[in-house]
Amino acid sequence: MKNKTAIVLAIGLAAGCAGLARAGDYGTASGLFLRLPPAAAGTGMGEAGAAVVAGSPAIFVNPAGLSGVKGGYASFTHSAWLDSLNYNVLSVAVKTKQGGVIGCGLRYLSYGNMETLDNTGALAGGMSPRDLSAEVGWGKELSKRRSVGFSVKYVSARIKRTASTFAADIGVTQRAGRNLFGAVLQNAGGGLKYGAEEYPLPLNLKLGAGIPYGADLLGVFDINITRGSNPWLAVGGKYTLFVNNDLSMALRAGYNTASGDTGGISGFSAGFGLLGRSASFDYSLRTMGELGLTHHLGISLKWDIVHWETVTLYGK
Repeated sequence: MKNKTAIVLAIGLAAGCAGLARAGDYGTASGLFLRLPPAAAGTGMGEAGAAVVAGSPAIFVNPAGLSGVKGGYASFTHSAWLDSLNYNVLSVAVKTKQGGVIGCGLRYLSYGNMETLDNTGALAGGMSPRDLSAEVGWGKELSKRRSVGFSVKYVSARIKRTASTFAADIGVTQRAGRNLFGAVLQNAGGGLKYGAEEYPLPLNLKLGAGIPYGADLLGVFDINITRGSNPWLAVGGKYTLFVNNDLSMALRAGYNTASGDTGGISGFSAGFGLLGRSASFDYSLRTMGELGLTHHLGISLKWDIVHWETVTLYGK
């Protein structure tokens, strides 16, 4: 059964890669909010994490990472973008009696209230654009070295009219010695249709690695091949300072090339986390060139965790 599952995953990832190779339609993708960082912890490491993401935020990055939840896990991140853009992400994951982990997540991006004008320049009311996705996923350890996962999502976007569609993610993580590797195909599905035109979601193939050094330092590396964009890289690191058995502090830094077209200094990020046995707080900021800085605040709760050391890679 394990071999059969691995074959299905390999076929799915290969098909996604082939589709991306044929997608020379840069700039035509919709639902681009799905590319925004979903967790403050991951943002601090340059958004790299396909191989090491853990806890309930894994449903947004690589659902195979859900398998690391040993009891229950809940996370909330608030991100402030520019003046009126607010991005909120909520996720919950619970281990089942069958050994797998089921998770759910919600992403909501609000653009604020905007005035509209008619063809004469007069005020013609207002609108409140927003994007959201609601997701359900599952992750399971096939062995001590390999995990798999998948998720399905409902995606909705509203400008003046609303468009919606469904999509899916499928991923795998693999341990080789102390090193970790991950692969995930994201946003495979339909497009958002406005009137007669349909625009595909940002289908993305993410390949990543996590390289620990000693007990305190972790390096992470991702490459992303995305429809509607040039391929982009993400690199980051985390240093963990253990204060005592109940408290540790994580220092994070990273860089990615996803926002290189914003001008100025862009793509750099840094942050920290205060990690306890049952709760943690994270803060990160990143540079967005001429758009300024974005701030990301996150809080996570976990319960019924049997082994503390099994929960601290990507975020906690």
